[in-house]
Amino acid sequence: MPSSIIGSLRGFSTRRFGGRCGRLAGVVAALLAVGGGAVENVWGQMSSLNAFSPYTMYGIGDMAVGGSAFNRAMGGVGIAGRDPHAFNYRNPASMSVIPRQSAIFNFAGEGKNIYARDGKTSTSYNTFDIHDLGLAVPLGRGVGLGFSLTPVSSVGYVSQMVERNPSITENIGSAVYHYAGDGGITQVAMSLGVNVTPQFSLGASLNYWFGDIERQYNATLTSYLEADTYRSVVSTENQNLSKILFTLGAQYVFKVGKSNALCIGATYQPKVTARVKQSRATLSYGNSSVDTVFVGDSRWKMHIPGKVGAGIYFQSTRLGVAFDYTRQDWKGAFEIPTGQDVALGVQQEYRFGVSYIPNRFDIRHALNRWTYKAGLRYGDSYLKKGGHQLHDAAVSLGVDFGLKRGTFSRVGVGVEYGERGSWYKNEARERYFNFFVALSLFGHDYWFHRPKYN
Repeated sequence: MPSSIIGSLRGFSTRRFGGRCGRLAGVVAALLAVGGGAVENVWGQMSSLNAFSPYTMYGIGDMAVGGSAFNRAMGGVGIAGRDPHAFNYRNPASMSVIPRQSAIFNFAGEGKNIYARDGKTSTSYNTFDIHDLGLAVPLGRGVGLGFSLTPVSSVGYVSQMVERNPSITENIGSAVYHYAGDGGITQVAMSLGVNVTPQFSLGASLNYWFGDIERQYNATLTSYLEADTYRSVVSTENQNLSKILFTLGAQYVFKVGKSNALCIGATYQPKVTARVKQSRATLSYGNSSVDTVFVGDSRWKMHIPGKVGAGIYFQSTRLGVAFDYTRQDWKGAFEIPTGQDVALGVQQEYRFGVSYIPNRFDIRHALNRWTYKAGLRYGDSYLKKGGHQLHDAAVSLGVDFGLKRGTFSRVGVGVEYGERGSWYKNEARERYFNFFVALSLFGHDYWFHRPKYN
């Protein structure tokens, strides 16, 4: 694993860590006694990272795109998606369309390659994780129930900053600060959808968010005049979040012509307040001694803002076209330390996707039965740097194909290329390449057939 994401994150302040460790570093460095000889290196590396970005240093990190891996090839659309043979995580109202005597099982993995650059230095990171897991079953005619496991956010960064303040470098010596973070939030959801009329459906989802985020800080000062190393400071902070949320959804279907349909959908997640449990330990290391600076637990409030979404989906026998929009205002959700060039803002996402099937009933050519997909998405992060919104834009391509002719069970593969970061003043920019592999088993294909022979 690389030891540094970007050697010196130019334009992105890392001097203060979560609002606490950075302030502590300056105080401790001035108060602790000088230790002779070399200081033992106690900096702990993270074992694995689900994300790899300096922009995950605040809050709960990078927000996941959401939806199933099948929808990611279409830019992640799905608020108005209403396919009776697919599990749609984006809108619980879509559960109502699951056919009787059937079941849908989804499983998907995601590979990530992230390339980060700030104009002077660059680095890359690769990882592979489970993307989503889901099971949907009908409870009756026009009533469906789904269970899913999906990511909400990811935190992952390892960075280093060398002190440039003349008053420190001239009077004390070299000062190097290391920062690292790992963890994220996961969602377990139970979704229920009901048909109010043949065209109109409502749904609700009970979502449980849980996860741990660990952040580490290490400061080492070395004198230029003598072969002495000042006492090293190591601080570890673990934050645990556990909260129940709700999502409400609705969908309405219009018939267009003889065989086409137009569906509109909407979702709403009410605002909730979560109490974050926090444990922090700060230690000072000398040549042969370890002093405890601070050990303690605390709780603080994080306001998870309300989220609204709307979508539209046109579907014919061959062509599908969809568009989604979501908005979530994170202003005041949690505290950003004063004196930093970072602020909270409104997170918005625009997603567009198309799908095309040449001929789903072709019995000779398998390629004509495949579903070809493409998508675009653009979003504004909830973080602002220097008053400018951080952006995320990506394009995607993919294809779905059946496991066997005449069945609805399928495999999907897709790729996504995107860019994230501030587009001003040559700040840290990230380019990423994601690869998805998804499996969907439609239960009616195998589980509910009456055997021909006993």
